Amino acid sequence: MSRPSPSTTPNGRSSRVFSESDETQILKCLIRATKSISPPITTVGTPIIDRIVKRLNYKFTHSQINDKLRRLRDKYHKHARNKSLVRTHHDRRIFKLSKKVWGKKTAPKKNLKVEEDRTGDGVGNLEKFPYLVSEFSRVLPENEVWKERMKGLEEEKLRKMDQEWVFIKVEEAKLVAKKAELIQQQIMEVMGGTGSANGVN
Repeated sequence: MSRPSPSTTPNGRSSRVFSESDETQILKCLIRATKSISPPITTVGTPIIDRIVKRLNYKFTHSQINDKLRRLRDKYHKHARNKSLVRTHHDRRIFKLSKKVWGKKTAPKKNLKVEEDRTGDGVGNLEKFPYLVSEFSRVLPENEVWKERMKGLEEEKLRKMDQEWVFIKVEEAKLVAKKAELIQQQIMEVMGGTGSANGVN
């Protein structure tokens, strides 16, 4: 089967061998053939080249496909460094497809969600720390920013802060009881046996 060879223009330069549709088909076929491999794809083996050649109805040789893949890869990295070079609709489409082959793999969103859960509790989970939330709400009744900031703290730290307020509440209760006991004692000293805490004989 005959293979096309690049024609030449009067100035001696080769005319376009691959059409825009050919470039798109090459990348789509490469993406399907390497879908089980995490990007970036560093090498393309002969079986994959065979699939691409077949996909394009044997219009191109293996060497032509290899050379085209190298050019597409170089073009992608060039455009990735300077997005202003991506001008046409075809450029944008090729860039998007190329990114799936040669772009850096990004972390799945579910992993990001796990990380968020580790670093902060949702607003609902702030109910785990009632004493802490109560004091902040009392001091900052019209400022909701503290809730967002609080969600960014680790649960262990929030638990410790909440326990500090629990301790304060216990101490305050003891102080109130001690004050009541003291005033009763002093009333008895002042009023004698005829006095009472209510000042009634």
